[in-house]
Amino acid sequence: MRVLLLCLVTGLGAFGSETVEILRDNFGTPHIFARTSAAAAYAAGYAQAQDRKDALLRNLRGAGTEETPLSPRMKVIVEAYCSGINRYLAENPGSDSAPITPSMVAAFSRLAFTTIHGSNDALIGPTRSSTGNVIAILDPLSGWNDDGRPYEMRIYASDEQLALSGIAPPGVPFPLIGHNASVAIGWSGSTEVAGPGALEQAWAMITARNLAEVQAALRMGHIPGTALVGTAHGELYDSSGRKPDQGVLLQARSVAQAEAGVRQVLAAQNTWPFGRAVDVAFSTVVYKAETWQARLVKVAPELPLVRMLTGWNRRSDAGSREALAFYLFKMALGQPEAAAIEPPDSLSNNRIRAALRKAQDQIETELPYRADYGTLFRVARDGAAQSKPVGGGTVPEAGMITPRAITFQRAGVVEMGTGGQTATQIVELSTAPHAVSVLIPGESDGPESGHFDDQARELFSTGTAKPTYFGDRKALEKHLSAKKELVF
Repeated sequence: MRVLLLCLVTGLGAFGSETVEILRDNFGTPHIFARTSAAAAYAAGYAQAQDRKDALLRNLRGAGTEETPLSPRMKVIVEAYCSGINRYLAENPGSDSAPITPSMVAAFSRLAFTTIHGSNDALIGPTRSSTGNVIAILDPLSGWNDDGRPYEMRIYASDEQLALSGIAPPGVPFPLIGHNASVAIGWSGSTEVAGPGALEQAWAMITARNLAEVQAALRMGHIPGTALVGTAHGELYDSSGRKPDQGVLLQARSVAQAEAGVRQVLAAQNTWPFGRAVDVAFSTVVYKAETWQARLVKVAPELPLVRMLTGWNRRSDAGSREALAFYLFKMALGQPEAAAIEPPDSLSNNRIRAALRKAQDQIETELPYRADYGTLFRVARDGAAQSKPVGGGTVPEAGMITPRAITFQRAGVVEMGTGGQTATQIVELSTAPHAVSVLIPGESDGPESGHFDDQARELFSTGTAKPTYFGDRKALEKHLSAKKELVF
């Protein structure tokens, strides 16, 4: 009776009254088609449990419980979400099948933004995009083996004219970072616990139809960190108060030079088509590498290694022998010079020559024949059968910073990527938004799944993102890997 009353108050359907579909694309991303947001949340809970059960349960049970007052609409959404999780647990019983409750979701929602370890977001305004539309690069950072690693989903609720696309950690029923048909929202993340109204504010943000509604949601003040917002009306907004600079807004929270690196890449041309904006998001161009090239050619232009490096395109692609040589040269300088983004004035020519000789000797005697950047820089998530070469990343000890943010940890003789750029979304906001995305390593946490690390393989081998088919069910249905119907 209580649920029925809430449904009457909010206009949502009663449990058991509608069929909801989960259509999975070639990469396993769930596209949920429902009439109501409650039914969509029910399917989101089921899908998250199907893909990330262990992480989902650790997130929700580990957060404890909190009896947070919720609006009638949010109460129905959260209860439906829990019901979807519990249905999957009932269908797949195990030692951890105790039911999930709304109080767990409420408690975890206050921790959700702490799972974002920063962001490298960018908004390209109408004066800088070739179509006159806002292009949003939403690029949150997280650990690739963390329980809070983003989960990607697309949600459609036809009766409420809702279409949402984006990511949230398992344990949240709808996207926190992403876009709808009118607004794109990125967040910087924060180590601060959110307020008790975090879910309400997040819902108001992701369902906002215009900038005024976004700003009203921000005034609720429950979510820490900074929001970057672009709209289909051509507006760019930074909740910290920063204004667009030459038609661009940036938000970099990984390392100090990340924002400057993205700005340097964007300065390469005046207007940007969508495809080139995608290239920016995954760029492996090493920030300020040209300053080292200029110094080297003055010091020892006759050396073969210098000729290699001065002809380098300054991209740390996985197959780049020059990027590996640059890394070895920088490390041979010793600290603190190796970590310098630009050559320090105090660095002598003799030190540079000695480092060049050492790097050349390493290439010739210590490394495999024709070794490249990907020989030393690899990626493999926990449970993967083998590691794979990767390009780009943040290597602060060598002063190498790229827009493609990856953090590395030494594992034997290689540097193993453990996190960074995780759930990148690039969207052009127009009357029919166009978007692509990558979720690294993949949607599923199951090593036996075909979607365990497939998106990482796709990005690192081809440099491309996948289409999201946002708002285009006909195109989606040509690229399905699975379909499931649930009665809510």
